[in-house]
Amino acid sequence: MPLRCVVFAFILLLATLAKAEQVHIPVKVQGTALEQPSDYFTTLLVMALNASKADNEVIDIVFSPRDYSQARWINMLENDSSDFVIWTMTDKEREQQLRPIRIPLFKGLFGYRVLLIRKHEQARFDHIKNPKHLTKFLGGQGTHWPDTLILQANGLRLTTAETTESLFRMINARRFDYFPRGVSEAWFELLQRKETRLEVEDNLLIYYPSAIYFFVNKNNEALAQRIEKGMELLIDNGKFDQFFYNHPRVSSGLERLKNRRIITLKNPYLPAETPVDNPRYWIDLSKLVSEQ
Repeated sequence: MPLRCVVFAFILLLATLAKAEQVHIPVKVQGTALEQPSDYFTTLLVMALNASKADNEVIDIVFSPRDYSQARWINMLENDSSDFVIWTMTDKEREQQLRPIRIPLFKGLFGYRVLLIRKHEQARFDHIKNPKHLTKFLGGQGTHWPDTLILQANGLRLTTAETTESLFRMINARRFDYFPRGVSEAWFELLQRKETRLEVEDNLLIYYPSAIYFFVNKNNEALAQRIEKGMELLIDNGKFDQFFYNHPRVSSGLERLKNRRIITLKNPYLPAETPVDNPRYWIDLSKLVSEQ
């Protein structure tokens, strides 16, 4: 047999052995598929897991067969100690139920909210300068969203529904006046939904300190540490910032924030363990917006 054939056969054998030694790690997620057209959470999770995996490990994402409310996802994770990851906004209760990976997935941008309103109603909101002015209006929020309790703790009036889709239908049906959405959500959602009856209010930016994290079951410390290690590596090598600032969810919002009036609210449900003093985790919007 020619030497060239022997070398090729040997390389093929090594490749076969390497493939046979690969360890597949299935990780369940709360999504039903990669979000189109540009996924954020699952993509970032895969980046973190790949950053911290061994060379022979292969991460297999397992999507859910159906979607659920936030409360259902939390209940499912609380009772499932396998490799299962969800992403949600943190609060004291959730950190008691689940194991948080305390690295804000949106660098704290989730705590900056603009208002979705019906078109041609901007004039109704032009005079708002503080939370008291906003109490004259009725907002819409998710029944089990931590934001709901935060807004109510600040005296804002709300009506609730189980799903985001229901809330979009309700505001279009004039069931409430405004729908607070994160800077990383509002413009992106309107574009993807091809929404023609709603727009983003022009002047206001509501802020309260908050973070959205990856969560795992309390008994799955190995997975928690693995995700945390991967996220830290992505922050250290700059890949997290590159992903964050170039993602359409983020870029579509940041470019529209200049000269907004900030209405600051308290968040009595923010856990004491939140790493608010670690600047590498948070975005600084002071150069983009001016508090009036």
